[in-house]
Amino acid sequence: MWLRGATSSLLVSFLFAFAYFWFVENQSFSQAFQGNLVFLTLFFFLGIYTSSMIIVYGKQIKRRIRREKGQIKWFDPSKGYGFVERDKGGDLFIHFASVEIKDRKLLKESTRVSYVVTNGLKGPQAKDIRII
Repeated sequence: MWLRGATSSLLVSFLFAFAYFWFVENQSFSQAFQGNLVFLTLFFFLGIYTSSMIIVYGKQIKRRIRREKGQIKWFDPSKGYGFVERDKGGDLFIHFASVEIKDRKLLKESTRVSYVVTNGLKGPQAKDIRII
């Protein structure tokens, strides 16, 4: 994972520096190496920083996009499971362990929740359930 991140950040920083010297400074890349080593180094670090932020925060953004919303159809805390009605249609199984710790006591019928759909042993189920 880190090797892919390092490779992509070096590639992005190289392209960023090349574009700057080609379009802004009107120089070839070989001329940029001769006189502007400070600017070239700054652009390399800027490219590396940008790429690493994309890699780090890209996963969080992707997770947030995958979240769905729905409403609790019924939930029995003594049994430890229940069902959520999806906004897209259909029902999903929810287990007590999939609910955020702070939201476990507040989970009741018709409560709006967000969750991630995963495939369990018996089909799709909701995981990482949070009250909206």
